[in-house]
Amino acid sequence: MKTLALIVALTVAAAGLLAAQQEQKSGDDLLGTGSYDDFENPRSCGTCHVDIYQQWTQAMMSQSYTHHWDEIEYFKLAVPHAEKDPKVAGVKAGCNGCHAPNAFIAGDVPPPHVAEKSRANEGVSCDICHTITGTNGEPFNFSFTISPGRTKYGNRDGVESPHHITKYHEFTQTPEMCGTCHNEQSPYGVWVKSTHLEYSEGPYAKEGVRCQDCHMPAGEGRNATLADVRDDMRHHLFHGAHAPSKLRGSVELRVHPDTREAEPGEPVTLQVQAFNHKAGHKIPSGSAEERQLWLTVRAFDADGREYHLPVDKKGFEGEEYTISSKTALAYQDI
Repeated sequence: MKTLALIVALTVAAAGLLAAQQEQKSGDDLLGTGSYDDFENPRSCGTCHVDIYQQWTQAMMSQSYTHHWDEIEYFKLAVPHAEKDPKVAGVKAGCNGCHAPNAFIAGDVPPPHVAEKSRANEGVSCDICHTITGTNGEPFNFSFTISPGRTKYGNRDGVESPHHITKYHEFTQTPEMCGTCHNEQSPYGVWVKSTHLEYSEGPYAKEGVRCQDCHMPAGEGRNATLADVRDDMRHHLFHGAHAPSKLRGSVELRVHPDTREAEPGEPVTLQVQAFNHKAGHKIPSGSAEERQLWLTVRAFDADGREYHLPVDKKGFEGEEYTISSKTALAYQDI
């Protein structure tokens, strides 16, 4: 009997070790380690989490693979470049580590086109975020560890569900979770996305204000059909640069004329300075080559006629490599 008990104990210990080893996989090591069936379809989550699901369907998280710009950037740019340049070959799969994580984990590379309506279209789904357990090292390039299954991780403890186990997990509430995808380093060692790093170096991080506090604000709501109404439900709209309401007031403009009085026809130069007014990271943030900030100046005369005034921008080092450059396009078909 003692021998049998020892064998059972060793078996359980070995199984636990295997599970821990599997959970520690992250980044490129996750490629092809599972299947689509490991993850819940978001529509299934929506049968109980009605409000949160509807919010997610409006969010860019649900469109991380299906948005027309992401589709162009992946199929028209990333994939052709990956097939021609060994240095960037990894992006053919790697883009999906953040944009279609279930396809990446399933080894479905490249995933079917959006029109084929595969499960890659689920993008960053409910079950992806709620089964992430941590990060295996620095938070960048989809370095999250993930443990898909019946246990879902979040910011609640002691919550009972007829469909799954809910567990409180500290990592889901940290900016580092966001950083696993909102920091990206290119094969050349360049930070092409660094929103989390920018946040980490800014004042909000020092004050303890997290990404979630701005992009998932708490409010009144019911997080599930069977749940009570709460006043601290985290909303899942993930408003960012695509939302006018989020952009409004994020940049403060200060105007300095070179003269206070001018005769009709006399030129006046207005110096305009832009300041980050409320964002916890740089403005613009995100993909470095796509960052654009421009100023449009309109003037109206006494008769109501409108004039668009010329703007002489200062420019910056490396501007020729941005997508709006007229001298050297950032994206060139090779």
